[in-house]
Amino acid sequence: MKREEVLAALKAGEFDGISHTYQPTSDGFSKNSYQTKMSVSYGTIEVTKIITGKSFNGKENERFVDRDTEVLSDYKAVKFIEKRPYYFSQRRPDLF
Repeated sequence: MKREEVLAALKAGEFDGISHTYQPTSDGFSKNSYQTKMSVSYGTIEVTKIITGKSFNGKENERFVDRDTEVLSDYKAVKFIEKRPYYFSQRRPDLF
């Protein structure tokens, strides 16, 4: 992957509009499920990690949903693209 060219394309907005929701995964130990959502706009990647599950409060099970959103830009965004190049390489295959 051409890191500098990918960064330039990201800053130029060539990847804007890419979004994807990755399938939920489970850790097998607890009953929690983990999911990642990604969207790209204005040269940044917004990554939302969602944890859903349930906990016991002494009387009944309570469901919960935790969301953690991180905005990636510059080389942090390039590292994210390196781990998940599929959707980006569809837009600019010459960079991968």
